[in-house]
Amino acid sequence: MKKLTMIAASIGVAVPGIGAAQPPQDGGRMFAMIDANSDGKLDKAEITKMAEMRAQQQGDPAMASPEKVDAFIKFLDANGDGVVDKAELAAKQKARAEPPPPAEEGQP
Repeated sequence: MKKLTMIAASIGVAVPGIGAAQPPQDGGRMFAMIDANSDGKLDKAEITKMAEMRAQQQGDPAMASPEKVDAFIKFLDANGDGVVDKAELAAKQKARAEPPPPAEEGQP
């Protein structure tokens, strides 16, 4: 999960249950850098390349494993089309920025 968090931090998304710090909003520059073909979507090849870069920086090749990349895509890909678009990324960022709902009475 730590590796998924590191990958997600690259584009400003936190993984649920992990207290990862979010980098400051960059106006979409990081997304554009990762989006090699400029189609407005991050496909598996583009995300894998990003993961490989992060893995090399961190000295941990497991960060770019196909399983980690697939988990990352699944986490962000709200419509199940196999790619991550700006709207899906923005929705995850917004959801993370919102305060959690209040606990119901009798719930911890």
